[in-house]
Amino acid sequence: MRTNSLISLWIYIIFLVVGCEKTPKAPGLGTNPYNTGNAQAVPTGTGNQQTGTPETPSDNPVDLQAEALAILDKACVSCHSATNIQGNFGSLDNVEAMLASGRYLVAGSPERSLVYTKLAPVGNMPPSGALKPEEVATIKNWISSLKAVQVVPLRDTQVLDIIQRDIQTNVSVADQDQIRYFSFHIPNNVGTNEAGLESMRKAFFKVVNSLSRSPVLVKPVAVDPKKLIYRLKLDEMGIPVQLFEEVITDFYPFSQQFVNNVSDATAIQAAQNDQSLRTATGSANYLIRADWFIATATLPLPYERLLQLGADQAELDAQLGVNIVDNLANDRVLRSGFKNSGVSSQNRMIERHSQNNGLSYWISYDFARLDQIENLFANPLGPTGTSPSKAFQHDGGEIIFQLPNGMLAYRLVNNAGVILDKGPTSIVKQNDAPSQFLSAIVNGVSCMNCHQAGLLYKKDEVRAFAQANIASFSQTEVERILTLYPEERIFKDAMDKDNAFYYNALKQLGIDPKTPDPVNQAFRFFNRSMSKNDVKEELGVSEAVVDSLLQNEPYRTQWASLRTQGFISRQEFSLLQNQALEQARIEINVAAPVVGDFLATPDCMFASQVQMDNCLIQNVDGLALAPSVPQGSSK
Repeated sequence: MRTNSLISLWIYIIFLVVGCEKTPKAPGLGTNPYNTGNAQAVPTGTGNQQTGTPETPSDNPVDLQAEALAILDKACVSCHSATNIQGNFGSLDNVEAMLASGRYLVAGSPERSLVYTKLAPVGNMPPSGALKPEEVATIKNWISSLKAVQVVPLRDTQVLDIIQRDIQTNVSVADQDQIRYFSFHIPNNVGTNEAGLESMRKAFFKVVNSLSRSPVLVKPVAVDPKKLIYRLKLDEMGIPVQLFEEVITDFYPFSQQFVNNVSDATAIQAAQNDQSLRTATGSANYLIRADWFIATATLPLPYERLLQLGADQAELDAQLGVNIVDNLANDRVLRSGFKNSGVSSQNRMIERHSQNNGLSYWISYDFARLDQIENLFANPLGPTGTSPSKAFQHDGGEIIFQLPNGMLAYRLVNNAGVILDKGPTSIVKQNDAPSQFLSAIVNGVSCMNCHQAGLLYKKDEVRAFAQANIASFSQTEVERILTLYPEERIFKDAMDKDNAFYYNALKQLGIDPKTPDPVNQAFRFFNRSMSKNDVKEELGVSEAVVDSLLQNEPYRTQWASLRTQGFISRQEFSLLQNQALEQARIEINVAAPVVGDFLATPDCMFASQVQMDNCLIQNVDGLALAPSVPQGSSK
């Protein structure tokens, strides 16, 4: 349970990871230890068994763009975003806006792009020191590969037409209540290039399967030629419809109902489609923005609920058939202990168990101090209560368990099994975290990024220490240590086999484990600094309507930077978006999320060191605009 007393009790917990060091290249795929035949390690999803093409994202310049953005995110975004506008440049986290500027990014011309020419040694950026030559080369090659984007906007009324035709033509009536549609049309409309869209598709596929309890990989079906709208069947993920509905209703900030209150043929058709789709699916949220889903379903509260992790570690362990105490007593574990984890300054130990279905369950034991009882080398047995002598006392850890489809799932806990949402940055940090995280390690999305290449190997040092210091241990203790901490080849072989299962799953989803995590990039896209064009497309109105909004309060003050071609944050937009929609679009009604828009804002990241229950944005109500604001057109 999430109680303040438990939170305060463990406020200084370290947790994380089965390594979050520099990500290695993924080794070659091995034999899946859970596959007894010659088939692939993870069965290919069968889509909805309906007309349509199960889409696996194809190879293209996604990886080059992802690598370049990862470099810029790490080196530059902290000083050049909506929350920190240095040098009058606050859009480095918004590729589309930089391209639209004609200065910061010029497609195909790095020598005309300030993002490149400002880099040292020619320029003086970043102030912390010049990038590595290979990093500069990556950025140059990426800009050279960019092509001018010719945006053909897909309006929300057109989206309704497409999915209405699809559900009537390609989905049986019996299956319609299981169907949900996910749209990339907003990223398309703001000018995201094909590499960016393809990266988001991969992120979507990864998130869907990282939330699935099905043994079969789920491959959503593209229902339009540009692959901007996907159909997903919830029971293929093993997610109950009621659970999915509850989570979306609690957190989805873009719920809209098209109403027949204007004499416009397009709006009237949209209202008819909307009502028909609500009836067929039994849901007011049959259409969900994919960029929001990727960025939000991977944050702790929605992630925990959709993945059905249970209230605490005890519930999860019982669900998976893992009894840690019994496994230790019967030598059914493999351990590796080491001094330098790469995340914190203290020693760490990682331990492998098996679930009741034979899949892996890894847990780390992490320490806040290096006193005697937390010194893993002096006390390599335990934890406390599981060994009569030489038992360590840990502070917390990370659980990584394999899903039946081969993907990885995550949970952070303290040493009492209480779930944690993030780690205190005073102890552990994620150096390449999005700026919203303030370097905190956040369960779900941070873990997916850190473990894009799978479980990260660390060589055991405890076994050799015990053998070299036999006088410090009894004969019984030495035998126990050598049993729990096996020879390197045994431990590494087990981890390699677990990773092979994961790599096979990623490969079948079109994702290369050696490349930057697409979920991390999609999170950064959704939470980027927003330009006036972004706001225009998010609201589905014309630029003239946005300009009119900006002449009146509260937009004149709270979105003031948009009046001077500046940027606002996702948080600033979320606070007023429903109010703006109600003022600007009479053909739709908006419904605020029951709990709130769940955003990793700097305020909520500061407010609590280990939990994120307060990361909720409520729309501002009660501030009327002057009647001079013109009505927007349906887009």
